[in-house]
Amino acid sequence: MKKFLLIVCALVAFVTVSAQPPMGMGGGRGGDRSARTIEMLQTRLQMTPEAAKKFAPVYQSYQRELRQVRKETKDYVDSFKGENMTIKVAKKIMMAQLNGDKEIIQVKKEYIKVFVNYLNPEQLSKVFTLDQGPRRPRGPRGGQGGQGGQGGPRPQGVPQN
Repeated sequence: MKKFLLIVCALVAFVTVSAQPPMGMGGGRGGDRSARTIEMLQTRLQMTPEAAKKFAPVYQSYQRELRQVRKETKDYVDSFKGENMTIKVAKKIMMAQLNGDKEIIQVKKEYIKVFVNYLNPEQLSKVFTLDQGPRRPRGPRGGQGGQGGQGGPRPQGVPQN
């Protein structure tokens, strides 16, 4: 009886696993990235399906370059985690982050020159904010603080608006 249950459980497990698509082939949580990108571009930039298909590889290349810069910056900053935090180390971290920001700006400047070949002015003005999503207002969590969501206390002499 135990062998029979073991065989049934193994068979059920095998069928369940083999029914899943492979991770690199559109399965898993990623799905088909190109199709999702095209759909997102059509919706957010109000593009025709043909225009979105032409623009998607360019936009994906842009996203890859941004991810690479961010990863390199993060890896460099993370390399200081084991060190004692001194002014010298803090300055190196801040300079790395600022240099990463400069590199991101440079990538965006380069891609403006490419994007103008695919986008109208309205679309061009939106394209750099696509990956940012909606912004949440900053301020105290849970509605505390008595500032109406304006953050902590303000220094004297600063208008309250």
